Amino acid sequence: MNFDNRLQQHSAPVLRFTAALALTSGVLFASMASAAPIYFNGFETDIAGWETPTRVSSGTGGITSSTGGFHATTAARASDFTRWGGYNYGAGAVPTTFQEYWTSVDIYLNVGGGWANNTRFDFSSAINNAAGAHLGDFIFNAGFYNDATGPGASSSRFVISASNNSQPGSAYAKNPGKDPVAIAASGWYTFEHHFYNNGGNLAVDMSILDSADLLINDWTLSVPAPAIAGVGGNRYGWFDFNEFSTLAFDNTELRVADAAVVPEPATLALLGLGLAALGFSRRKMPS
Repeated sequence: MNFDNRLQQHSAPVLRFTAALALTSGVLFASMASAAPIYFNGFETDIAGWETPTRVSSGTGGITSSTGGFHATTAARASDFTRWGGYNYGAGAVPTTFQEYWTSVDIYLNVGGGWANNTRFDFSSAINNAAGAHLGDFIFNAGFYNDATGPGASSSRFVISASNNSQPGSAYAKNPGKDPVAIAASGWYTFEHHFYNNGGNLAVDMSILDSADLLINDWTLSVPAPAIAGVGGNRYGWFDFNEFSTLAFDNTELRVADAAVVPEPATLALLGLGLAALGFSRRKMPS
């Protein structure tokens, strides 16, 4: 990752504060500012834009919300997901020209939760192709460990790596070929994806920051094909695999590098009414 990309990437905390002030229903329209948020939900009033987490008050289960008085939780095998206010920057499943963007979510890593060794979760941020269909997933593979192998061996910790595949069959949090990192302190951590044009091809910087916005680790996944002309906009954010009985998250956001992208009226109406439950099976990809 070059210095300019990292500098722009880690301006996120200021943008999140702006979004939190303006949010009323889970949808936030961008201004002319660079890297302006177009979707934000910190769960202060509802779960708009998400299927189907539980909104809880700060302090539930001994966890203080990342910001504000509420956050959300997902349960084992719940497969909760968001469309970040609508696919392709709110335009829907339609042909879309790529523009640089970021997605982020705060996740509480509870090292003292009493989890069994090798209890795991994944979080994916996916992208569409230029025709508006699914192109690929970029997945944080995470797990709790207290064993004597891998990063942080013989301590209680989370180990996290990044890949294009899901656990348990196609990825492994402790995979030594994926630069895994150990996190031994309980707390809120920001999991961020940065999608950008890297010399005519899509690249994605995946970063973990602590509550002081200090970088814990990052990974860059490059996609040699298709060329950027074949890449579209955002798809879903998805806890596509989760074995934790409860996993807390907060401050979910999509922001873009350019001027405002306004969702279509149909998308706004759908979000205003609340998204209907899809009733898909645990491993089915969000539609």
